[in-house]
Amino acid sequence: MVKIYNDSHQLYGSPKITEILHKHGIQGCQKYVYSIMKEANIKPKYLKHKIKTTISKGNDRKLHNLLKRQFNPKDLEHV
Repeated sequence: MVKIYNDSHQLYGSPKITEILHKHGIQGCQKYVYSIMKEANIKPKYLKHKIKTTISKGNDRKLHNLLKRQFNPKDLEHV
């Protein structure tokens, strides 16, 4: 079980490890695999998806002033 965990770069949890063990012909339920992992202090790593929140520098050419408005930040200083 630890080999499967390490081969997955420590990403697999008890459901996936149980599934792989069943494919190899080893019977056991997910709760049992979970309890063994808990005793051995084995926890899967969770990956966070990165969200791109800024516009890259190359996109400024694609942006157009469709409303033809003139904006000057200095006009807002007195507000």
